[in-house]
Amino acid sequence: MRIGIRALSCTTAAVAIIAAAALTAVSLRHVPVISLDPTVLAAPAATDPLTHELARCHDIGAAADSDPACKAAWAENRRRFFTYAPSSAPALKAK
Repeated sequence: MRIGIRALSCTTAAVAIIAAAALTAVSLRHVPVISLDPTVLAAPAATDPLTHELARCHDIGAAADSDPACKAAWAENRRRFFTYAPSSAPALKAK
């Protein structure tokens, strides 16, 4: 049984139209957007002077490379990051 070229092209076009309609319907499906309170997303106000100094160093850009205060702030930040601070959780005892 041979399928004519016209029947094949009509079938292909119909499948393409159905697929396009299905994709359009899926993409236009309304998904409600949850609006979040902007105060929830805001970062807490930093009271640490190191945070303020690091922000200042970030703001001045390449000039921070030669600023001694920025170098000291980066050193302190590295020290805090790499220093081991044991947690306050009780340790598990091995048997």
